[in-house]
Amino acid sequence: MQSEFGDKFNHDPWAARYDENVKNESHPIRAGYAAVLDFVAQSCPQTPGAKILDVGIGTGNLTSLLSKEVEVVGLDLSQEMMALAQRKLADGPPVTYVTSDLLAYFEGEHPHFDGIISTYVIHHLTEKEKSRFFDYCWQTLKPGGKAAFGDLMFADLEARQQAIDKFNAEGWEEVALDIDDEFFWLVDSAEAQLKAIGFEVSTRQFSELSWVITAEKPH
Repeated sequence: MQSEFGDKFNHDPWAARYDENVKNESHPIRAGYAAVLDFVAQSCPQTPGAKILDVGIGTGNLTSLLSKEVEVVGLDLSQEMMALAQRKLADGPPVTYVTSDLLAYFEGEHPHFDGIISTYVIHHLTEKEKSRFFDYCWQTLKPGGKAAFGDLMFADLEARQQAIDKFNAEGWEEVALDIDDEFFWLVDSAEAQLKAIGFEVSTRQFSELSWVITAEKPH
């Protein structure tokens, strides 16, 4: 199964300026970026030899924060972004790069992982696709494994609409349009789905739009 909007959100056209762009935390979309990446990396299993899947590795900013003793599979549609990651991570943990739609990857042959991490990627999936992705994570994680997702989220549908109204009123129309155009997480829905599958779940908010959800698979 291919994600419906994977090609639309392929970041090849923005690869060259991506790293500079994410440094601008004065922008509501980028606020909390560095803290989210740090928290996701710290939430990830770091024992020597741990196998980690970075979903949407991009230019490697998240994987660059991991221990050099873990083994990473870096998954992304954007070959331009991964080319930058290969240079950035030359002295980092060993990475196997895979060019694939993220949902299609899970339907092929792949290893089981101690950790699954992702930042600012899963909001490109529809709600139905997120649900399927959560199932894939459960199937792919080893018992005791942990997933950590940092992304653009709202507490619930009411908070989503309040944010759209607020950004429009404050002159951030492009942010309001992004909310309408993309599929920012609904924390209440994601938390309920993950718990229903069997995960132990925790959430933490880092800025107006950025949250981290961690999901641990019991032994």
